[in-house]
Amino acid sequence: MMKKLDMFEILKWIGTFCVIAAATCRAFNLHLADLILSIVGAGIWGYAAIVMKDKALVTVNGFIVAVLLFGVMK
Repeated sequence: MMKKLDMFEILKWIGTFCVIAAATCRAFNLHLADLILSIVGAGIWGYAAIVMKDKALVTVNGFIVAVLLFGVMK
């Protein structure tokens, strides 16, 4: 059981890194990298939110992924 929890924590940290890297890319006008990292980071956090049964996090990350995907398709 402990090993599964550790892998889940690592996954959340990867999502966090992606979101931070996306914000950094946004600051330097690296639009494509920002979009990709934001979608990946929010997607990972969305998955984590589902596993944790956190409705607020599911809502915000689901909305973010949907809006970003709409932007990519546009």
